[in-house]
Amino acid sequence: MACNKCLFLLFICSVTGRLVFGASEAQENAIWALWSLQTSSPAQHGAILAACQQMQKSPPPNPLLPVVLGLAAWHSLHLGKTNDAALLFNEMTTTPPATPTMAAGAEMGRRWLTRLDREKVRRGLTIYYRNEIEYPINLQQLKKITDDQSLTDRWGAPWQYQLAEFKAIKGLRGQRYLLQSKTLGESSDLAKALERPYAAGMLIQPLSLAISGSGAQNIIFQIPGDRTEKIILSEGGQTAGTTLTYIGSRILILCDGDHWQVVSKPAR
Repeated sequence: MACNKCLFLLFICSVTGRLVFGASEAQENAIWALWSLQTSSPAQHGAILAACQQMQKSPPPNPLLPVVLGLAAWHSLHLGKTNDAALLFNEMTTTPPATPTMAAGAEMGRRWLTRLDREKVRRGLTIYYRNEIEYPINLQQLKKITDDQSLTDRWGAPWQYQLAEFKAIKGLRGQRYLLQSKTLGESSDLAKALERPYAAGMLIQPLSLAISGSGAQNIIFQIPGDRTEKIILSEGGQTAGTTLTYIGSRILILCDGDHWQVVSKPAR
């Protein structure tokens, strides 16, 4: 049994490359170069996707791969390559969450896959409406139109679905509906989510590096506009909707659930 445990741990280390060893200097430099392209030319979807695809060919282990996959999937969506994006997000959700970056990547995958699933439900509702000239009372009536998996979000919760009335015309039901994921709420809509500028919602700024008594690294952050309150985060720590997922030798990686952000590591 002990030998099996050792083999399992060795396997995990070889897959993640992060439990014992951080990302290599070359891997951090590659992520930084990719992020520089992202920030300088965010609308160059084809070029950024090509850069991501080139990085995916690098030999494992690469603990920063979820960042590459997330960017590749996001730009694939903007290019209309929905199936390719879904495959990338699926890969992110099936990666063992052995590090904060991998855990954040899995959650990111579930969020975007839920939005893609919602589009399937919407198409089913459109087909139903064409036949019945009204939307169904509940989504169970779509079972003959869409697959069962689409009737729940990627956390296994039923869709929050209800019929809605027009504001100007009272009493006319079955002509409008509300459809949301319990987890995503108002950010469930794919098109609206894609309209958001990448990483624009992550506003915390790293100020300095702090080393604890045990030798663990922490980062001191500040929220813009607040010159008094300082926030200390270790890997996996969260504040203002942003999670610090990685502290490297030269870079930090942040995540807001939908996007990544790569910033320079501050000095001590």
